[in-house]
Amino acid sequence: MKGFILVADAARAHPDGTFSLLRGGIDRLRTPSNQPIQFRGAVVARIVGRTPESGPHEFRIRVLNEDGQSVAPDINGSLNVPEGGGAANIVGEFTLILPTYGRYTFALLVDKQEVDSWEVRAEKAPPSSGV
Repeated sequence: MKGFILVADAARAHPDGTFSLLRGGIDRLRTPSNQPIQFRGAVVARIVGRTPESGPHEFRIRVLNEDGQSVAPDINGSLNVPEGGGAANIVGEFTLILPTYGRYTFALLVDKQEVDSWEVRAEKAPPSSGV
């Protein structure tokens, strides 16, 4: 089983098995000041299975801080790899409140095995130049 996960401003799943992204690949959140950091966005995961992996599977998306502690409720669900193999997409919007600056990991697990992760850094924005 293979998979990938990424964070975007917005995403939408389509009936034909594709998805659309707006500003996909976000890996930094810069805020002018004050913590906690609030971010509204979307997560997209694509899971690809081969013929022997056809059928139902469980997935979980976790958001972890640098210490491996969960900072948001897990997203749990099930998916079905088509007969003969193929892909399944998971697209969801979220509002996330991060407690402090630092690195956060979006981990994608399928059947309790991590198949991919995406790192986002929350950091203080540099001072405005006033130009």
